[in-house]
Amino acid sequence: MLAAERQARIVHLITLQKTVTVAELCKRFSVSDMTVRRDLQRLEDDGILVRTHGGAVAITPEQDAAFGVREQSFTEEKEAIARVAASLIRPGDTVILDAGTTTARLARYLHGKVGLTVITTSLHVLRELGADDQITLIATGGTVRQATLSFVGSWAEEMLSRFHADALFMAATAVDLERGLFNSNVYEIGVKQQMIRSAHKVILVADHSKFGKQSTAKIAGLEALDCIITDQQVPLDLPVALREHDIEVRLASVQG
Repeated sequence: MLAAERQARIVHLITLQKTVTVAELCKRFSVSDMTVRRDLQRLEDDGILVRTHGGAVAITPEQDAAFGVREQSFTEEKEAIARVAASLIRPGDTVILDAGTTTARLARYLHGKVGLTVITTSLHVLRELGADDQITLIATGGTVRQATLSFVGSWAEEMLSRFHADALFMAATAVDLERGLFNSNVYEIGVKQQMIRSAHKVILVADHSKFGKQSTAKIAGLEALDCIITDQQVPLDLPVALREHDIEVRLASVQG
């Protein structure tokens, strides 16, 4: 059995049981404890589980709330972040907009930017920009995920691989300074990772509630980021810590 297949089966098992032991996995797959420990290390690096003494436990996933529910949280902060993000986009740029409540707001500020090309997996972005004849709008296609109203799957990933964008404006569920960027579901991970590969500059748009947390599936390490746009409610030491990772930090001010 290949390592990738064995690891996939471990993921399935821990999803069902919430916990596994090294001894149990050695017996099930007829491999050494060293092999199992390597598998668990890899899955922990991917943000799927947390190793314990003698085994591992599943990371408890956050509720994958529907778009409409998430849209109602931290609305002023998201609006401020969207304004700052839009100010970085110049007419004639090619940008990728990830699916998310903040990137949906960002799309509203792109009207009037002549010659802009927008590549997106988001149905909300498509709806916002679809009638703007000054913007070239490209949808990746793929399987529509209802909770996020976004395109996912191999078709979307393959389509993204055909492009090179000046910048990606990316969403994430959680940001941990040591372990990186996380998402609350595994379905969007491949698409987000391909977005990163297809962009010259990677910009995370995330309100303060996303920081200091982990979630179900790891997207990438912090080294994947060039810039983070967040709001002024983040802890005072956070921008300093992020800049130590050579990440530009922009703090958006809520108006009013």
